[in-house]
Amino acid sequence: MRVQQFLEHHNIGTNPFAEEDAQSDPVFKERCRDATYHPVWDKVYGNPSDPSTSLVFGEKGSGKTAMRMQMDARIARYNSENGHAKLFVIQYDDFNPLLDHFADRLSVRKQREPEKVLAEWKLWDHMDAILSLGVTSLVDKILGVTQPTGPTGNAVDIDRLKTLDRQQKRDLLLLAACYDGSTAENSYTRWKRLARRIGYYSWWNTWDFWLGLAVTAATAGVIIYNRKWEWLQTFWPYLIFILGWIPCIARWLKYQLEARRIINNVRVLKP
Repeated sequence: MRVQQFLEHHNIGTNPFAEEDAQSDPVFKERCRDATYHPVWDKVYGNPSDPSTSLVFGEKGSGKTAMRMQMDARIARYNSENGHAKLFVIQYDDFNPLLDHFADRLSVRKQREPEKVLAEWKLWDHMDAILSLGVTSLVDKILGVTQPTGPTGNAVDIDRLKTLDRQQKRDLLLLAACYDGSTAENSYTRWKRLARRIGYYSWWNTWDFWLGLAVTAATAGVIIYNRKWEWLQTFWPYLIFILGWIPCIARWLKYQLEARRIINNVRVLKP
């Protein structure tokens, strides 16, 4: 008897064992995800209020993806039931976009050979990739974008963001500056929106810009007030202009060098 004849004999519309991947298996998603668990489920899932490390490995079709999907669903339920003790899930399972960006940073010779691209992929590149996925999803949640990245069960308590101290807000903005991989909008505009959202203001950090502007305005005001147009033919007004802007230029150069160093080291993101 063929499989199709067997299914028709028992009035079964589709083969429940046809799919090998849980992500595309309708039977698992509709009937098994919330009712049928692996024998070692309790050891892997553990206690969400006190998370710990678990490693799951096995051959294709042994249930790894199914267990991950079940964990996502259970954590989403846990987050909905616990207002101030939520878990944040990072799904690190799609390497293609990250590998494409990584390969673009390598030499043309290495790009042609996938083995050499993978040989260049180091542990810290995995760490950068995980941070990028997590930070991008977190920023999406904070900004309330229409289609945020990451699992739908992740949630951010916006009211609790206001309780962060200044150091924590600065650290969050630093993570966003280095690892936010969203392409939905201009990165600087998105970063500024995040700063406003969490209530981080740093007007005094731009003192050197205002100093340069004040020195320029004061020098120009002195010349205009005294009508000493001939002073413009000497070097000293321009020297004062330059001296007034030196702190701002020095800080800009310092940040440019630091940004270039970060770009060269974080290889999994599009520069």
